[in-house]
Amino acid sequence: MSDSRFTEFVSMFNDRVKHDRLGEPDGENVTPIDPREIAFTRVFLADMEDIGLVADSDIVHFEKRLGRANAKLNGFGVSEDGAELTLITTIFGSEPNDEPKSAPGSEIAKAVRAAVHVFWAAKDPLHPRMEGSSEQSDMIERLHSAHGKISSIRVLVLINGRTGKQSEYELPDDIPEVTVDAWDLERLFRAASSSLAYESVTVDLEEILGAPLPCLPGPETAGDHRCHFAIIPGDLLHKLYHEHGPRLLELNVRSFLQARGKVNRGIRDTLHDEPGYFLAYNNGISVTVESLDLVEGADGGIAIRQMTGLQIVNGGQTMASIHRAKDRDKADLSNVFVQAKITKIDQDHVEKLVPLISRFSNTQNKVNETDFSANHPFHVKFQQLSEHIWPPGETMRWFYERARGQWEVARIREGTTPGKLKAFDQRTPRTQKVDKNLLAKAANAWGELPHVVSLGGQKCFVAFMKEIAGKGITWEPDEEYYRDSIAKIIIFKRAENIARQIGFSAYRANAVSSTVALVAYRTCGRLKLDEIWKNQNISDAFEETIRSWMPRIHEEIVESAEGRNVTEWCKKKECWAMVQSLDLEFASGFEEELAKGQPLPNVGKFSERKGAKLKTLSHEERERQAKVMKIGPDEWQKLISWMVTRHEYAGFPIQICGTILGYAAAGWKQVPSPRQTSQLVKFLDAWNEAREDEDEE
Repeated sequence: MSDSRFTEFVSMFNDRVKHDRLGEPDGENVTPIDPREIAFTRVFLADMEDIGLVADSDIVHFEKRLGRANAKLNGFGVSEDGAELTLITTIFGSEPNDEPKSAPGSEIAKAVRAAVHVFWAAKDPLHPRMEGSSEQSDMIERLHSAHGKISSIRVLVLINGRTGKQSEYELPDDIPEVTVDAWDLERLFRAASSSLAYESVTVDLEEILGAPLPCLPGPETAGDHRCHFAIIPGDLLHKLYHEHGPRLLELNVRSFLQARGKVNRGIRDTLHDEPGYFLAYNNGISVTVESLDLVEGADGGIAIRQMTGLQIVNGGQTMASIHRAKDRDKADLSNVFVQAKITKIDQDHVEKLVPLISRFSNTQNKVNETDFSANHPFHVKFQQLSEHIWPPGETMRWFYERARGQWEVARIREGTTPGKLKAFDQRTPRTQKVDKNLLAKAANAWGELPHVVSLGGQKCFVAFMKEIAGKGITWEPDEEYYRDSIAKIIIFKRAENIARQIGFSAYRANAVSSTVALVAYRTCGRLKLDEIWKNQNISDAFEETIRSWMPRIHEEIVESAEGRNVTEWCKKKECWAMVQSLDLEFASGFEEELAKGQPLPNVGKFSERKGAKLKTLSHEERERQAKVMKIGPDEWQKLISWMVTRHEYAGFPIQICGTILGYAAAGWKQVPSPRQTSQLVKFLDAWNEAREDEDEE
């Protein structure tokens, strides 16, 4: 390791922590945890997510004495299938500096025990005794509901310094198996500085299997790679996934699509009912490696003794399904085998070939162009646009980070003297740095998808990239798209600043995305984004609208949950539908700023005839409106198809549903009346009841 490069990395990392902390108002988190530790955790996890080392996680800071032991967590994450839990704990120590100190093994063991104790204590209903709605009580409730479903726990320890030798630790007996994954700044540096989007994994097959794995070499068709083919035991795949989990999955492969999809259901059923046919039925997995240690096998052929840099580029769902079948369903894998194509890639071509192999080999559940690669054509073009399109006045520009840390690297590279450093900061201020996650959040919020933003960074980004893929393989962003995107980012960032000033104690991010989405919905796309680009700011009337709406929206998010977990409630379309039905007025002068077009949605108030005075909707009418508006056009079409088969719905019922189908297809620019919703909810209830009866049969 180059000491100078590591020192530079630590300096840039600490600088990011400092500015992340400065972005938070005093008293933002009601927690005894040091705000510097909060910023450190946020930046560290952001880097790990960007590299693909962790999936989406909720950063929630909790520290309290529970019973006779200390309990402390900085965040948590639950896998898609609900079987694996990640507990995140941070060892912060003192203020970050350029010479990280070692964290003693005893301190790591103490942090692990405190993290696991939170999960253990949550088994008894602890959250009802916690004060009000908060992210802390939501986390404890989520951990409580996970008991009995979790098969393994990973404690992720983030260390502001270097990792000391780990000590032995005792944990409660009545919890699932616990593995500890300690990350210090050195380890993060090694992963972040690699050109690979993963931390290299080495697998000693001879040690695991007792003998090298026989393989068949493929022909040498190109100098930058060589393929080998092997049959891998199911128990080996289970062990690899159990020990390494998502680290084995190349970044643009979704880790698990859950057993709801028909492909995964087929995998599950074969593993349970016909394991001997798994090799014949399954398409196998595609693997890339940095190096293969090949030896002569027992039969005189070629065998693999060791693989370095192992990554699953296709077959992640097969791996996860096999792991789930054994851990959750106690399936016998002794007769399960999987065919594997193992591609050894020349080191100089890894960054180019791995994403391409992954993209072209994924056909069972298409990843298409929604991969996470910073080298995706969209991101390359968007960065190019950011480099030559300057806002009016041309004194400063926006900086698009395709990969995290590019801004800091550019600053160091160009700021070789104090004068040049000052010039860079003036020309490319940190406040105008945009990363992929911010772009995705702003776009999805303005696209009226606040529930998608609430799903977390990676899922929000995948949804954004799916929308990009839907534009066609030849489409690329142009100057107008770039300017409009920056305008949406300006709106989103201003809403975040207003939220900080208001000082919500919880659910701030949800209030921000819902407020931006509601403005987009209520203005029917009539907001002049080009004016925001020209002014590089929103108007006073626009700002006042956001400032007056956001507390009401925040209140609605919490109250409409009606005792449910608010964090999980914000991820549902039903929550967004309730926000859409709020009776809120634009600030004076804001409506005059909008482009001319169709009337704005008349939400929260309604008149039965033109010219009549508007009357405020009752709570019951608002709930009916929300119930109707959460249904998309595809579902309304299915309802109509069902109604056509039943004579009692002939005539008016089908006609009114056809009208509402048009409203939904147009993005609810027109809002159903109370008289319409009173009929529509009856049809919806009857349809849902009929579907439930069919499921029971």
